[in-house]
Amino acid sequence: MADRQLIGRIAIAGIVVAALATCVVLLNGGEEPPAETVAVVGAPAEAAPSRGPDRTITRTLSQAQPVSNDWRIAYELAGAGTATVVYDSNGLGLVHQELQVTLPWRKELTWKNTGTPPTVQLMGQGEGAVECRVAVGGAVVTSEKSAPGEVATCAGRLAPS
Repeated sequence: MADRQLIGRIAIAGIVVAALATCVVLLNGGEEPPAETVAVVGAPAEAAPSRGPDRTITRTLSQAQPVSNDWRIAYELAGAGTATVVYDSNGLGLVHQELQVTLPWRKELTWKNTGTPPTVQLMGQGEGAVECRVAVGGAVVTSEKSAPGEVATCAGRLAPS
């Protein structure tokens, strides 16, 4: 029985010694001993090149504006007096009507580009001759001039972008 107690005590003592050794290593952080100092004998063969003054380079970067691929539609009706105007307000064929508008008349719209070119429609009837024009992105895509009292109609499907 005494042998078993002795073996148990030796095992506990070994565990304590191992734990203390681990604590010492952890507390030292595993640092390596300091490096030895080396003395340089003699002067360098060439002098180091002298350095010029520091330069600061400033550059302004401009951010490019995102390019919109939406359709920019401009409806125009020219003539004298007033007119009744009917136009496609969203590129889906749904028309909007305005009565007794003063000429010249202009309406600018932006339609989302859905991938399918929309159909543009503009009709105007005035007291005298009227001229309708439809422009997409500033380029006229269709125009028509009417005789007095007749309807000028500008309609068509836009070309794919």
